[in-house]
Amino acid sequence: MLHWVFSNTVSGYIIILITVSVKEVKVMNNNYFGLPLDKQNKLLNSGYKVFALCPYKKASMAAIADEASISKSLLFYYFENKKEYYLFLFDAAIAFMNKQKTNSFGNQKVDLFEAVNKTVERRMKALQDYPYLFRFATNAYYETHDDIAFEIIKKKQGIKQFGKNELLSIIKREPFKDESDMPILVDIILYIAEGCMRGSEVIISR
Repeated sequence: MLHWVFSNTVSGYIIILITVSVKEVKVMNNNYFGLPLDKQNKLLNSGYKVFALCPYKKASMAAIADEASISKSLLFYYFENKKEYYLFLFDAAIAFMNKQKTNSFGNQKVDLFEAVNKTVERRMKALQDYPYLFRFATNAYYETHDDIAFEIIKKKQGIKQFGKNELLSIIKREPFKDESDMPILVDIILYIAEGCMRGSEVIISR
């Protein structure tokens, strides 16, 4: 099981933590899914790390194989080429993000600070197991290399976004004397929380 939280206040959406099986993602080569879960996660983390630290063009399958402590030929047994592997990782991220609406707060109204705290706590927990996942997701979202740009654009269209307006719709309004203050407060809190989480990501991934 892979925990996923993606937060991006700059582009105007927040993906709350979800938990799904990696097997929900379809790939051309199913040999990967025959591996024990810990080895599946090792290949995920190795790809996340290398692609997070290097753009698609400069990242090599040899570096990923070294990171995963396997041979390059074995990596190609699981994934046909770098493009398939990269798009697999991005497909996994999309699957995680698209689960957020049904696996975060449901239809219940929640306190603003409770919502933010839960998001931060869950993301920090996920970072312990997948320290480079979020940096990879951000890089992949804006990747422009000719080999994968078209596929990335198509896949981004399938992302269900959960933005500030959706967050405002589930927040309890009773604590606010003036509801017009809510959007401003949400912006401030999310900006601060994003900075804290980004800083923690850098520390954890070192």
